[in-house]
Amino acid sequence: MSDIAQDPGAGGFIDRVKGTAKQVAGAVIGDDDLKREGQLHHDKVDATRTAAELEAKAERESAEAEVIAREREIEIERQRLTAETAADHRAAEIEREQIIDKQRVATEAAQREATVERQKAAQQEAAARQEQLAAAERAQAERQAAQLQAEAARAKNTADVLDNAAEEIA
Repeated sequence: MSDIAQDPGAGGFIDRVKGTAKQVAGAVIGDDDLKREGQLHHDKVDATRTAAELEAKAERESAEAEVIAREREIEIERQRLTAETAADHRAAEIEREQIIDKQRVATEAAQREATVERQKAAQQEAAARQEQLAAAERAQAERQAAQLQAEAARAKNTADVLDNAAEEIA
């Protein structure tokens, strides 16, 4: 088939010219069949034009429907991605919060442990000071006891000397 026959505009023009020629020829020679055949060519052109317009309209509407469907798919995908991104962000935030909580708990535990260690060291230092004081007091008491024993021994010697002198005098 030629491009002219495939093109409804060019083919339509040729069929319309044929139809007009047949109508005129039928009118001139008085052939009603030829006039009707000419009218049929005109009707064929009109029907072909209408069919082509309807087909073009159907293709446009189909393309529009595909565009609308694709836009809906894209919007649904965008919403899904937005929700997924939000969920990922929330999960990351929860993980960060958990890490912060673990660090806080570890820090608090370390602080409590350090406090216990400081208290223990302070108690040990206090006990050592108490022991040093007790040792110093014991040494002082032993010195005083030794001095008292020395005084008692001197006093006994003095009493013995006095007893001997009193016996010699007597």
